[in-house]
Amino acid sequence: MPEVGARAPDFDLKDQFGKQWKLDDLAGQVTVVVVADTDSGRTMGPWVDALKARYRNKVQILGLLDLHSVPGIGRGIARSRIRRETKDPMMLDFGGKIAHAYGVSSKVPAVIVVDKNSVVRAAVSTAYDQKSFDKITSAVDKALAAK
Repeated sequence: MPEVGARAPDFDLKDQFGKQWKLDDLAGQVTVVVVADTDSGRTMGPWVDALKARYRNKVQILGLLDLHSVPGIGRGIARSRIRRETKDPMMLDFGGKIAHAYGVSSKVPAVIVVDKNSVVRAAVSTAYDQKSFDKITSAVDKALAAK
């Protein structure tokens, strides 16, 4: 899990639609990264839905999926399946290194708040609950208010 107060781990990944995402391109905006693997990915939804409902167009919400266990021959199938399941951007990490740097777990999602300067402002690794959501939204609100 990235350390609060440190620069967020760099990434350069494509989502399920082929769009390239780079940490440096997100500078100047607050970003929330919701990280999961093939097991914990099924529990990302409540986090993403609640964050979208609260911050619709104010915050970039990105999924980060650790797909290192998907063999090369199955990558296209995985991409197509994810594309069918969600319209939300899900960065696909077929190597697993970036997801690992962001605290991926097979049990629960990790949720990371990255401020406008690419600094980690909050990080939790838990199933969605109100207490954790409040911690994340407090960090997002502070990051949005910062100049």
